[in-house]
Amino acid sequence: MTDDTGTPSVRDTRRLATGFVLIAALALVLALRGKVLLFAVLLVSAVCLWEFYSLFWGNTERIPSRICAILLGWGMIFLTWINRPQDALVCLGAGFVLASMTFLFRWNVVEERSAFTSSGIFMAGLAYVPLLLLPATYLSNVKIIFVLGAVAVSDTAAWLVGTRFGRHKLWPRVSPKKSSEGAVASLVACVIFCAVYGGLLGKTGWFSFVLLGIVVNAFSQLGDLFESALKRSVNVKDSGTILPGHGGMLDRTDSFLFVLPMVAVVDQWFFFF
Repeated sequence: MTDDTGTPSVRDTRRLATGFVLIAALALVLALRGKVLLFAVLLVSAVCLWEFYSLFWGNTERIPSRICAILLGWGMIFLTWINRPQDALVCLGAGFVLASMTFLFRWNVVEERSAFTSSGIFMAGLAYVPLLLLPATYLSNVKIIFVLGAVAVSDTAAWLVGTRFGRHKLWPRVSPKKSSEGAVASLVACVIFCAVYGGLLGKTGWFSFVLLGIVVNAFSQLGDLFESALKRSVNVKDSGTILPGHGGMLDRTDSFLFVLPMVAVVDQWFFFF
């Protein structure tokens, strides 16, 4: 967290400043909700999709495919926002048909495996970003803040403890900088946050939120590790540079993308809030 003189590094300062800006922006979006929330989700989806495809295709390749994926993702999000989730799945199906046609017509142009890989990447982006973001369009503020807070606390605790006390690598092949100490701190902080949040705003006892916190943290860390594995597979440090000190938008939402749909599913069966 600090340089050799004991003062905060430039990256850490930028990280904190960007974090405060993001918190303020999120607070404003959730306070206004409605079309503002819709616009925010559409924006995050577009940026994350662009960064995802850039990992595999570079920054300037396959622009028509990226635009098509963004539009399909926007369709999924908008249709869910107007309470037509069944039609949102049609957009996902349309994406599969387009990817299949691309694969078919590129068969005689490029080597077969390469053609299929490109189509798979196209579909993976749609499933990874806009599909997992759909619950953000209909969950209440109490639930969205719960997810955002749990993820933020998990990430912050892992970063603070890992950078200061991390000695044992958690999964060096996937993410060399992540430590077991940071992972444990992430779990403890997340469970405490969930228990306190649930005790104040939840409808069930604090112990049920402790159990939920364990699951939330597991998905949060898995989401972070998954994106790290993607970046490692293409030898990239960050998904982008749009957020100073944090990297790309996908670097900030990787855990959120895994936790959000999990909480949405749990919410259908157990009434925590």
